[in-house]
Amino acid sequence: MSLPKFDVQGSLFESLGSIAADLFDDKDKYKLFAREVWPLLAAQREELAQCYEPDNGRPGIEPVMLLGVLIFQFLERVPDRQAAELVKYHLGWKLALNLKLGAEGFHPTSLVNFRQRLLEAGKSDLALRAVLGALEKEGFMPKGSKQRLDSTHIVGAVARLSALECVRETLALALEELQSNFVESERPEFWEQLWERYAESKLDYKSTAEVLQSKRRQAGADCLRLLQWLEPLGPEIGEAKGVALLREVFAQQYELEPSGKIEPVKVHGTGVVQNPHDPEAQWSAKGQGKQKKDWVGYKVQVAETVGRQNALGSDLNNQHSI
Repeated sequence: MSLPKFDVQGSLFESLGSIAADLFDDKDKYKLFAREVWPLLAAQREELAQCYEPDNGRPGIEPVMLLGVLIFQFLERVPDRQAAELVKYHLGWKLALNLKLGAEGFHPTSLVNFRQRLLEAGKSDLALRAVLGALEKEGFMPKGSKQRLDSTHIVGAVARLSALECVRETLALALEELQSNFVESERPEFWEQLWERYAESKLDYKSTAEVLQSKRRQAGADCLRLLQWLEPLGPEIGEAKGVALLREVFAQQYELEPSGKIEPVKVHGTGVVQNPHDPEAQWSAKGQGKQKKDWVGYKVQVAETVGRQNALGSDLNNQHSI
């Protein structure tokens, strides 16, 4: 995929200029982002270009805009689907991301593919480096200063799932991925049964504990049956994203006894997938007793830069960064 044409100067306020003055004051976060942060991201366009083929394939979605979307996803805690909708319908997002009023949105999977491009090119910290460089240039993070570090929690923009829900949702995602790879005549004889059970049906939360445990064992058996059918089809299918994730979740959630019986894992280890829509989000806890917080998501380190201190020990210059 190649890069689309890009105007480094951008079209800031080109389409929203007539209404921006009335809807967004100078301290508004969207206007502030457009004025202060967007130029920093646009300056990284040359580095972003290294994630794409220079003259090969159809033009992709503007990567500078996608980089800005990732930042706003973090700030406003929205998943990919909602972020794509906000790009299309939210005036504040359009202003911040340097988009024309009539700019069309994009499919949510474009964000998944863009993150993968950044990871493969070793540029996942590109936006952070750009902003940190600007903070240092403006003197907000002076060299040689002292810093205090602490961590805080970031809740993942995904539902918190039980072990059974996680397995069922992972199965549904794998089936949806595989559906486009096989015509009806190439699918296994149990395909319709699994599709109806996991892609079309929802879990009845009012079921008894015995019924839910039975469904958990059934889901494990269905995982194994699907994975065994896929095994001889080669790495192109067997290592596809959804299938690889299904294999990982199955290994984390079930034990295969020598007799061939499948049993759910009673005690999970650390690092298990909590939700297949964001497999990197982890369960974490912080604090003790009434102060204890637990969540599914991430931890972020907060650094406070401390300036010189007077004789009484009070801080004369404190700045914060994340």
